[in-house]
Amino acid sequence: MFSKKEAHLIALSDLDDARDAVRGALSDAPADEAPGLRRAARILDELAERGGEPRVRWARGILERDGVNPVTHEVAAIRALRQELPGLSLLAATDLARETKLAQQS
Repeated sequence: MFSKKEAHLIALSDLDDARDAVRGALSDAPADEAPGLRRAARILDELAERGGEPRVRWARGILERDGVNPVTHEVAAIRALRQELPGLSLLAATDLARETKLAQQS
């Protein structure tokens, strides 16, 4: 069963499937739809280039939205993550904040 140390945060990413679907649609798109599909493909490519694990991207988004820098304010980062996801354990939030901090520093 689950312990209190588990994050209970499952992050799924269908980014590759979305990119394939947009490229497939672009291959036989009418001329008036092609510019929008090309733009969508560029946006998805940029997201893929940012990379990183979805959990860390999620945490980074929460911390950016709340104006919390995990490098300088780790405790505030942990608190923000736990407030966003009730039930997130202290250990899991700490690990996630530290992963986000490392990703930001690299």
